[in-house]
Amino acid sequence: MAGRAETRTPEPPDRDEREDSPPRLARSRRTTRRPNNYAREKEIDNDQRTTRSQLRKKTQDKPTAQRDAVTSDDSATESEDLNTATLVKELVKLRREIRRRDELHKEELQKVKEEFSAALAEVRHELQTLTDRPLTTQSHAEARAQNNHDEVLREIQSLRDAISPSVPTGSPSYADVARTPPTSHPSNIRTLSSWNTRPTTFTDTLYCTIDTSKMADSDNERISVGPIRAAVETEIRTMENHTHWRCRAVTVDPKNINRIRIACRDEAEHQLVKKVAEAKIGAGARVLRDELYPIKVDSVNRAAVLDENDEIRTGAMAALSEENETTVAKIVWLSKKESAKAYGLMVVYLTKGSDARRLLADGFFHAGGGIWRD
Repeated sequence: MAGRAETRTPEPPDRDEREDSPPRLARSRRTTRRPNNYAREKEIDNDQRTTRSQLRKKTQDKPTAQRDAVTSDDSATESEDLNTATLVKELVKLRREIRRRDELHKEELQKVKEEFSAALAEVRHELQTLTDRPLTTQSHAEARAQNNHDEVLREIQSLRDAISPSVPTGSPSYADVARTPPTSHPSNIRTLSSWNTRPTTFTDTLYCTIDTSKMADSDNERISVGPIRAAVETEIRTMENHTHWRCRAVTVDPKNINRIRIACRDEAEHQLVKKVAEAKIGAGARVLRDELYPIKVDSVNRAAVLDENDEIRTGAMAALSEENETTVAKIVWLSKKESAKAYGLMVVYLTKGSDARRLLADGFFHAGGGIWRD
């Protein structure tokens, strides 16, 4: 069936046109041909519209809480972003502060280095000045320090001499023993166990001996040398002309560890140390009497030592001290007092070890105008 030819309906004439105007020419209508994939694109477009409409419908169907949750998640994300930005700003500020403090510390360190360098240079200059100064211009303080050093050396040497064993004068011969009367001991033999003498320690060193046995018992510990030395030195330094006084030596008695011995330089210092020790050392301490050096003397005139009551004569110690140029602190008569013998044996205690050593070396002792063997 053949189609009809396409015709166009003529347009009505304009109102403004006159009736006598010629008619318009009819123009042929152009036809557009659809592309080959038009149907496919149309199908894709319809699918996208359907998907968008379904998503919109699902969103409208969701409850209000879920929509709020989505909104709150968005707010939380924005808040986290804000906090991160704030932290970044704080970190930047902190970094700037650290850099500023580092610079300040560097400046302070540089200043300290400069001050130290200046002080070191000054000290070096002073040392160089002291080195270049001649020895003849020593100050009084240096001379006094040298004198103190020499004094310490002398004290050490004296203590070394005091504790060093003396060389014995020799063993008694058979003739010496044979000449000794049968009722007495040989003149140059000393009984150490009976009279507690130590021939090797006869010295002129004066000791103030302090017994601390009771102090140790009360405190359940042994008193050491340090506190006693400190107490004595502190007290004596408060006295006039003793500002820099110090003990010559403080030792422990090797025979009795509870006895502390303070070595003294002379008799005056000995008495001063004894007085201070008795007053300032703690309760329980006891200052012992001076160390004595006993020697035995045989064949002594009884009448020169004992009175009619067989007691030691008054003034006997002074007389014996004067005759023998020593100091006799004590006399003990060893022979039987009821015996009728005119001569006997006695022990005299001397205060100085050097006097005891001298008399023992001489082998004689003066008593009552006579000379007796010791």
